[in-house]
Order: sequence, then C-alpha cells, then structure tokens
Amino acid sequence: MLHQAAKDYFNTLGLEKLPTIKQLKAEYAELLAKKKAAYPEYRKRREEMRELLTAKANVEQILGIERREKSTREQTK
Repeated sequence: MLHQAAKDYFNTLGLEKLPTIKQLKAEYAELLAKKKAAYPEYRKRREEMRELLTAKANVEQILGIERREKSTREQTK
C-alpha cells in the first residue's frame, strides 16, 4: 500500500521513472546542508525578534503606567 501510494504521488508529478534511493539520499543530503547553512541566520533573526518583543512589552508597560497615572490625576481633579 505504501509503495503504491508513493508511486501514485510520483505519477502525479509527471515522472516517468521513480528516483533511485541514491538520488533521494543525495537530494536529502543537499537539502540538509542548505538547512544547516541557513540555521545561524535563523537563530540570529529569532534572537532579534525576541529582543524586539521584549522591548515592545516594556514600552507598552511603561505607557500603560503613564496612562493610568494621567487618568488617576484627571479623576482626582
């Protein structure tokens, strides 16, 4: 069943001949190398995103405190 499902999938791609295991392993190795090469950039961007989210939360907290102080002052007047 799995073999037939895989064959049907490759047929939908329009392939005449199924790729060999050697070809699939080579493609997998190439994709894995690309992933490993891109990972440091991903980690850098993820860390930048975390820092920006932290800064955003800090600013929102500070502005929230200022808004509460202003509304408290206005209510007391």
